Amino acid sequence: MALKLNVKKDELIWVAVEMGLEIPSKAKIIDLKKLIESSAVYKNDIEFVRSLVENALEKSKQEAEKNEREAEIQLEKIKLSQIEKQLELAKVRKESEKNSQSLESGEPSSITDKLESLVKSIKTLTIQVPVRSESFNLFFHALEKAFQIKSVPDELKAEILLNILGERVNNLLTYVSQEDLSNYVKIKELILREFEPTPQECLSNFKKARKLPSENYVQFASRLSAAFDYYCVCVSCVKLMNSALCVI
Repeated sequence: MALKLNVKKDELIWVAVEMGLEIPSKAKIIDLKKLIESSAVYKNDIEFVRSLVENALEKSKQEAEKNEREAEIQLEKIKLSQIEKQLELAKVRKESEKNSQSLESGEPSSITDKLESLVKSIKTLTIQVPVRSESFNLFFHALEKAFQIKSVPDELKAEILLNILGERVNNLLTYVSQEDLSNYVKIKELILREFEPTPQECLSNFKKARKLPSENYVQFASRLSAAFDYYCVCVSCVKLMNSALCVI
């Protein structure tokens, strides 16, 4: 039997080892073929050697297919990695452009910056923190109008209120739970219960109102509007209460 010419050196070595032959160092393909063909195993059982060669070829084929599959998998992994890097780079560029636009337009780039910006805007649009207790209703009326104008989210209202009030209501806040500190409605109710005015006081405040040196005309107009609106609310509440008492 003549061995196939397309048999590789590794395959010949595998066949020779399976035949139990001693392989010389630095043996070439032609040397290996001669070694196998001159062996007693080859002469006595050529079919056995033929099967070894076929097995060697099949083994090489399987290894080649395996290597090819692994190479394809590695190639797909490389492609996937490149796509992921491209997506990550695109995301970074998008974030960079967004931050750049925010800086150019003066928009806040963080929650803290946003809160500070809103506090400044709300202070401009609303009246100053009342010195007299009966003016807190006007303050809240103007404050909520400012919230509406600036589209302030509910979760920031309590924080903005506390920033504006500062030390003015520190004593009252000792009675507020940690959970309620973020609840604008509850803080407002607590302050108004403490400083709730009568309708007469509201009307008197409206009539006596004068522009303060420290406020602009927008703030003064807001304070006047809030004073009159709250007076109307108080009068309506009193009338409603009197009607209810009459019914009873």
